[in-house]
Amino acid sequence: MTERLSLADLVRWVREPSPLTLNDAERAAIEANARTAEEAAERGEAYGRTTGVGANRDTSVDRADGEHGLRLVRSHAAGAGDDLGEAVGRATMRVRAAQLSRPGSGIPVEVVDALVRAANDGRSPVVRRYGGVGTGDITVLGELGLCLLGERPWRDGSHEAYLAAIGANAALALMSSSAPTLAIAGLGIDEVDTVARASIVVASLSAVAVRANGQQWSQVAESARPSPGVSTSARTMRAVIDGTPVRAARTQDPFGWRAAPYVHGPLLDALSEAGREVESCINADVENPRFADGQVWHHGAFHLTSLSLRLDALRLAAVQWATLSLSRLVKLHDPAYTGAGRFLAIGPAGSSGTMVLEYTSASALDAVRGLADPVSRGTTHISIGTEDHAPWAWRAAQLMGDLADPFRTVVACELVAAVRALRMAPGAVYGPGVREALEACRTLPDGSGDRPLIEDVAMAADLLPSLTSLSTVGGALTDR
Repeated sequence: MTERLSLADLVRWVREPSPLTLNDAERAAIEANARTAEEAAERGEAYGRTTGVGANRDTSVDRADGEHGLRLVRSHAAGAGDDLGEAVGRATMRVRAAQLSRPGSGIPVEVVDALVRAANDGRSPVVRRYGGVGTGDITVLGELGLCLLGERPWRDGSHEAYLAAIGANAALALMSSSAPTLAIAGLGIDEVDTVARASIVVASLSAVAVRANGQQWSQVAESARPSPGVSTSARTMRAVIDGTPVRAARTQDPFGWRAAPYVHGPLLDALSEAGREVESCINADVENPRFADGQVWHHGAFHLTSLSLRLDALRLAAVQWATLSLSRLVKLHDPAYTGAGRFLAIGPAGSSGTMVLEYTSASALDAVRGLADPVSRGTTHISIGTEDHAPWAWRAAQLMGDLADPFRTVVACELVAAVRALRMAPGAVYGPGVREALEACRTLPDGSGDRPLIEDVAMAADLLPSLTSLSTVGGALTDR
């Protein structure tokens, strides 16, 4: 289990769990490191073992009753708010198990065994919304410790104990991690990645519907200011549209199409960077203190400013691209662009067609925009001022987890309109890429008269993953 845990591995395990095991070499390394930690702590101060934590770092603990570790775990289980869901709880277990399978934390092997057994039994803790600031998710992991002890219920309501006791040598070691933050961020990135890859296919369909100028995503345009994301976006548009006879209606189209590779591309680049950062954080040895070379090492490597910055950039990139989706939707409703009736309506004069999709898209776009407010511009002072900075990675991860739903809705609205426009085009001939996309969307209702569009939008949102096979990204971010 000490092998590098990729984002793809994490997402796959949450969806289809497989048994976790500690092999003999891992167990021996953890046990040896635990002995090193005990010896090092006896020779000098070890934060959280021989001292209190936070502003109590300068206080030697009372070891008379042997319950300093238990008190620490109990006092840190102070989270609040709604539960972020079973997937996050399971991903938290997986990340923390991977981290603790590597020596350095000084944790006793029986605690790692308990965590692994609980994960294999399908247990997961409640992950409460409030309690993290980006310097270690102590409230969630404190509650996890109490679940392992049988003092707090697992998410399923059971009080199944996997540990008989937890000592000073294990309490802080268990809690000294941002595993829940990384779980939330990783799962959120995976969801947004799927929407992002589908959305460039949707933009390609709407480009065909308005007879956009293909020069705008040509190889020449791609090479003008290339990046991995820009190249992927332009190539996807060519892959979908090539083979469809499109006589460009304009020399230059609105930015919704003309600038598409240069707005979607940075989103793909931001997804890749954020995904790599999450993986880096998952596989970093950041427990404080660390025990190595026979000594105690105190540090601040658990501080997640790097993750906050990348997640902030990713959410801002999503706003840029989602804004263009609404722009394209509005143009799809204009006869000057499609040659169809206003709002793609067919029926008595004054029919509204898909007009109100603009309202739904604008509402969802506003939610995307609100979620993009950078958390990295704030900080806090806690623990009597001892901890005088916070990167708010916990909040950045939650915003990432919340982003997929409104982003998906924006793209779904464009998809409904684009498919309708393509179906309405008289005598249109479509190439293999467009035909494949339309076949993937065959379940979208055909009726073009005025009717409720609630189910259309919901169905379109569910169809987005099926469109990702048309993208030239080369597989989901979590498969790369």
